[in-house]
Amino acid sequence: MQSPHSAQEFFGRQVERLRRQLKKKRIVFPEGEDPRVIAAASRLCQEELAIPILMGRPKGQIASCVVVEQPESNPKLNEYASILRDRRRSRGITESEARKMALDPLVFAGLAVSCGDADGFVGGAATTTADTFRAAHMTIGMRTDIKTGSGVMIVNTHATECGAGGTLAMADPALMIEPTAVQLADIAIATAETTRTVIGVEPVIALLSFSTKGSAKHPWVEKVKEAGRIIQARRPDLHFDAELQADAALIESIGRSKAPGSTVAGHANTLIFPDVGAANIAVKLVERLGGAICTGPLFQGFLKPANDLSRGCKAEDIYRLGILTALQAGD
Repeated sequence: MQSPHSAQEFFGRQVERLRRQLKKKRIVFPEGEDPRVIAAASRLCQEELAIPILMGRPKGQIASCVVVEQPESNPKLNEYASILRDRRRSRGITESEARKMALDPLVFAGLAVSCGDADGFVGGAATTTADTFRAAHMTIGMRTDIKTGSGVMIVNTHATECGAGGTLAMADPALMIEPTAVQLADIAIATAETTRTVIGVEPVIALLSFSTKGSAKHPWVEKVKEAGRIIQARRPDLHFDAELQADAALIESIGRSKAPGSTVAGHANTLIFPDVGAANIAVKLVERLGGAICTGPLFQGFLKPANDLSRGCKAEDIYRLGILTALQAGD
């Protein structure tokens, strides 16, 4: 299926935003020997969108502007191992164990980002989401204001009347299987920032449910409403509404009918799902049946950018996530 027009326009705008950055961002690709990663990194470099750093010993045609590094021969290895040992001292790891862990490309990439030697990393082309998240959690660490790690997909659809010209942030399809109300609020707050930073628009946030404004009663509905109360207490500046069905959140006429008076209904560009099952199923359905272009998941809640890929990804997917990771790093 061809990319929706909204995806072409969206990524065209993001490329222009990157070219206006004061300094090109250094993005580490731990799976640097993968041909798909090599192709994406070479394109990012040749188009002057980022400075890609490939881990390993890549073969084949590689753009001369791509940086290639091997953890085992990197002069920062001992420094990184020492930092890792200090961070995991409570677990009693030894210096040799820390060094062995630091040699893992995912861990090395996370340490490079944490230490400021890179601005973000993109993994997951050949590893699981759990492994990529674990490496980021171990090395980069979580923000103090958001204690919940989560994932968000940037979804470009044919429905240009919805979201930001057809573009939506959809969370969390990857990490938090059954978030509490507090965790759901964390996810919404983090995703609002992603919408602003990555999509480049002000977030209009809908906390989704199978109920709209009391149309059904259930503990699942109450959790969404409680998350809304928490957001209101923590971030009253955010433009959000809780307990909206997906159609009410996205379609203006339905929003007016089901949630009259809501300034979010019919205008949402940031969708927060009540659990990972609902989010994951929704993302895959719009991708496979609706021909949407889905990029991510981008991890949220970390101190610095660390993002994940599907193991079935293509070079184009890696290229797109590289762009969004560089935007996350900002100026």
